[in-house]
Amino acid sequence: MIRRSLTMLVALVAVALASLISLAPAQAAGNAKVYVVHGIPGRDLGLQPSLPVDVSVDGACALTRFKYTDTVGPIELPAGSYSIKIHLSPSLSTPPCSGPVAVAATVPFAAGENATIVAHLTASGAPTASKFMNDVTPASSGSGRIVARHTAPLPPVDLIVKTFSSPAALAVIPNVANGDQVAAELPVNTRFRVQFALAGTTDPVRVSSVKARPGETVIYHAVGSIRKNTFTLIELRVRQ
Repeated sequence: MIRRSLTMLVALVAVALASLISLAPAQAAGNAKVYVVHGIPGRDLGLQPSLPVDVSVDGACALTRFKYTDTVGPIELPAGSYSIKIHLSPSLSTPPCSGPVAVAATVPFAAGENATIVAHLTASGAPTASKFMNDVTPASSGSGRIVARHTAPLPPVDLIVKTFSSPAALAVIPNVANGDQVAAELPVNTRFRVQFALAGTTDPVRVSSVKARPGETVIYHAVGSIRKNTFTLIELRVRQ
């Protein structure tokens, strides 16, 4: 039953992933730069908490034991279509990419784009995949770009940014829904507190620390649930 549920889960995510990528507009000539984030906690679905999978591309084993909170990239791919297979990875004794194939799909990638594919849960807790474009334009001098992506099974949230030295809010970004991203430029090498509060409330459900870095877009993916105690931030750094 668990293996059948896991197969169905991976299939749902891969179908969503393929449809998202196929809708991507063509960008400037060159390779696509693609990042992948595993933001689905198995515990929320009654499965193995880390939910490991293997991924093969054009017959070559590209990712092994890819687990919850893992990231990979940039993967540089010439524009074109690729045969991607997602294999179940139920145990360490299973040879890489030899487990049952949950999905076999041909996926096109556009040239010149810089994007992240995030496997995550919707606000209602269903598995899905979202594609986000990465803004790699240089930030202002002395500042770095911070991006927050709501990919957690929560309703819309308000993001409240504060310093560690003052209780006053520097910024409030209201009503950020699942699947949305917001960006801000903040002074580099300084830590800030970001409070996640349900939209329209002031009591945070979680407080996290973020830090802007020179020459990078630092992206924080809110994933997992409060109810199952799997909520966390997955950090991804993208060079500008």
